[in-house]
Amino acid sequence: MNGKIKHTYEQYWHERIRVSVGEENKEKKVGEIFDTVSSVLNTGNRLLDVGCGDGGFALKIKDKFSKIYGAEIAKEAALIARKQNVSASLVDLNLSLSYQNNIFDAVTCLDVIEHLLDPDSFIEEIYRVLKPAGQLVLTTPNIRNFRNLYTLVFKGIFPQTSPDTFVWGGGHLHFFTREDIKSIFKKAGFKRIEFSINQNQFRLSKKRKIIHCLTGEKTFGEWFCASITISAYKES
Repeated sequence: MNGKIKHTYEQYWHERIRVSVGEENKEKKVGEIFDTVSSVLNTGNRLLDVGCGDGGFALKIKDKFSKIYGAEIAKEAALIARKQNVSASLVDLNLSLSYQNNIFDAVTCLDVIEHLLDPDSFIEEIYRVLKPAGQLVLTTPNIRNFRNLYTLVFKGIFPQTSPDTFVWGGGHLHFFTREDIKSIFKKAGFKRIEFSINQNQFRLSKKRKIIHCLTGEKTFGEWFCASITISAYKES
């Protein structure tokens, strides 16, 4: 990643940390993603959180792993993550991960892949650092969500899949459906690929609960969830 882009993400995290108290809507969305990933993530010894930011997710799942590592481009965010007991390294995720082969029991990657130049190579790198039978849990915005399609078809505007406004489109370079992500995972060699949705939403919204009952889990996830959560395993 060139210096200008690195500086952009440094500035983003600096501003986010400064105003984080007032970001209620964004934090609610992040909390829902954290809940969903935590619910499908197994326990283990070592976890790598790719794009760990300020270590917020590490706090959520700290009891699941003996040691949590983080890879982050923004120095200020990484320093805060270290205060959360995350062994955070400064890493350009467009390059190779600076870890040995077969070292992590699990890897998490929350809303990162859409920011990277080469998603295929990125997922191959995660596969490399996972132990055999290790688990990857990844999230990314769902471009197939009906609200996005409505915006595109009826308003003629490309949907914004990020609430961030620090650069155009929140810095998203790629846009994925469930099938796109599944294809990338399969190409890298992952097995037992499964999608999950946030079950708490049905407790909070009767409308969503009714739609889910009428459409079924798969269709609901494809069309009515703003986020994709996918879990898969390295071949043992």
